[in-house]
Amino acid sequence: MVHIKEHPYQKKNQETPYFMEVQRFRQTWIWVLLGAILGTLLFLGAFQAIQLRVSGIHWLSTSSLLLMGGIWMVLALLAYKAHLFTQINENGVHFQLFPFHLTIQRITWADIEEMYVRDYDAIAEYGGWGLKYSQQGKAYTISGRYGVQLQLADDQQVLIGTQRPIELEKLILQMRYNYEMQ
Repeated sequence: MVHIKEHPYQKKNQETPYFMEVQRFRQTWIWVLLGAILGTLLFLGAFQAIQLRVSGIHWLSTSSLLLMGGIWMVLALLAYKAHLFTQINENGVHFQLFPFHLTIQRITWADIEEMYVRDYDAIAEYGGWGLKYSQQGKAYTISGRYGVQLQLADDQQVLIGTQRPIELEKLILQMRYNYEMQ
């Protein structure tokens, strides 16, 4: 039997989402980097143990190795647990880039002047993925090159990454059509 895990936000808010997406850091290069760090720490630990037995001298304290191992574990856990949750419903756009946001961020429809899906260059425009601030505004991204651009009434710009740009573009066009028909 397959169980679909719901985001905690769904349990609090019974509104039917028009669009919902959860993205996670699952890029190979992240795990290769974290694996290389783990490998280095294991090598240093083994080298330390051998040197201590052979010469009785240890060049790195056990507490230093444990501290580095603890930092590595925290980084690995954060990379595994990090996610970008996006939901669009009748009240507006809701998103959370965990662990940077511990609660859901909300932008109401009244605060949004324009909304569209666009192709972006994370490195050139924002300096990479994650929570970024630049001349283009704020960006909340996990991976990829597509996002929904929000131009707010207070002249702020917010980009929220998506892995489903076609579905999101269709939703925005449908919402525009419905609004114009009213």
